[in-house]
Amino acid sequence: MEVSYIKDLHNNYLVLPKGDDNGETYCVRMLQANSIEGIIKPDKRTIDNSILYYYDITAKQTIDILYNKNPINLEQIRSLFTSLSDIIEQSYKYLLNENDLLINPEYIYYELASMQVRVCYLPGYNKDIRKQMASLIEYIMNKVEYKDKEAVLYVYNLYAVCRNEEYSFINLLSAIKEKIEGNPANNEKKKIGHIETYKNKKSEPIYEDNYPRNQPPLMMEKISEDKEQVYYPLSTYIYTGFCLIGPMMVLFICIKSKIIYNSFGNRIEYGKLMVLILILICVVGYFLRKIWDKKNRLTRIVSEEEYVDPRKINKTIIDTNTKQNQTDDELYSWPGVLEAEENDKEPIKNSTVLLSTDNNISPTVLLNGNTTARGCCFIPENTNVYEEIQINKFPFIIGKSKGNVDYCLDKEIISRYHVKITKEDDICYITDLNSTNGTCLNENPLPCYKRHEIKDGDQVGIAGIKYLFNIV
Repeated sequence: MEVSYIKDLHNNYLVLPKGDDNGETYCVRMLQANSIEGIIKPDKRTIDNSILYYYDITAKQTIDILYNKNPINLEQIRSLFTSLSDIIEQSYKYLLNENDLLINPEYIYYELASMQVRVCYLPGYNKDIRKQMASLIEYIMNKVEYKDKEAVLYVYNLYAVCRNEEYSFINLLSAIKEKIEGNPANNEKKKIGHIETYKNKKSEPIYEDNYPRNQPPLMMEKISEDKEQVYYPLSTYIYTGFCLIGPMMVLFICIKSKIIYNSFGNRIEYGKLMVLILILICVVGYFLRKIWDKKNRLTRIVSEEEYVDPRKINKTIIDTNTKQNQTDDELYSWPGVLEAEENDKEPIKNSTVLLSTDNNISPTVLLNGNTTARGCCFIPENTNVYEEIQINKFPFIIGKSKGNVDYCLDKEIISRYHVKITKEDDICYITDLNSTNGTCLNENPLPCYKRHEIKDGDQVGIAGIKYLFNIV
């Protein structure tokens, strides 16, 4: 599906191509004639004999951006899924095809003023709503605050319902509503395994699985780390191929030209053959040694992500503390230390023992090393009013929503989530996040949600505030 964004003088639009024709006319008329809460009305336009749908996303932001930095808590998850279930029920009420709703983090929007959920309805999209909800739940599982046990349990219960491909959607809706209402007077108490749940009498039975729900499932902690990777360039492997193929070709030519044959040319002289092979082996070995020399290796920074069991981390910390205490006791029991304490003398200058009870201190420290990662910065033209923006991590979001962005630019003309800086393969990109007053790159306005390469020395205008992009 081709997605584009268009910005005019007053509004920002998400533009989607037309889907199938099945029930399209009725759906469009129904949406245009009624104001359905939670659904962004599609504006049907014909451009160059192509039918496009325009969705007004002014002052709205996707959950993919809102949840990019901060983990999601229980209240936010409940609010999101409750709003989505209400929107789906609204589509039933107006006889709309629920499979045409775009339940995707990139197309689920929040009204920034009221924080109300809004979704797009694309006639003819026709993607199973159950699979869309299952994908959204998996996305939320990676964003949830794993320390919030109630939030983890809530998402896990929803995931347990939708993990069966043949589950009824009413079961998922019941599980979403159940956690919100949870009124024992209207629900029938039911025991499953070692826990108690409530089954709504008016709905179908809630999907049950064989997994215990008496405690939240363990959420693996996601750890991102940039590591330096050493590798050989592609030319190394190409030259190696030539070194392996070349001797075989030389040997073949010598046999065909009868260089290694006797003077009569009727048989091979094995002495000459062995000498030729030894020469070829020596030549190949020499070139391979030069080709695979460590000096020819290159380095690159690779971002690695791994999931760690928090229980193992805690166990490691406990073991480290125990060993550290034992080590400290041993160190303080050394005669040299006791003698220094008894004689109340200054520490020996040539001593290489460093006593410390802080477990967070690394045993090896590079003196005078640069502790900041290589990054970039925005240098303002008006240095008297605005300060320099240091960018040492990616993605980097600039806006005025304090606490939810990496740099808060608290000005009225700045949007809550204004611009994002990303980096891939040592190339930096800038993306406008559907801002009200826009972003310019070298005096050219940027369309929202479309990234553009940004280079050292480029001029960036954030709602008219001009900066110079500089790679440090």
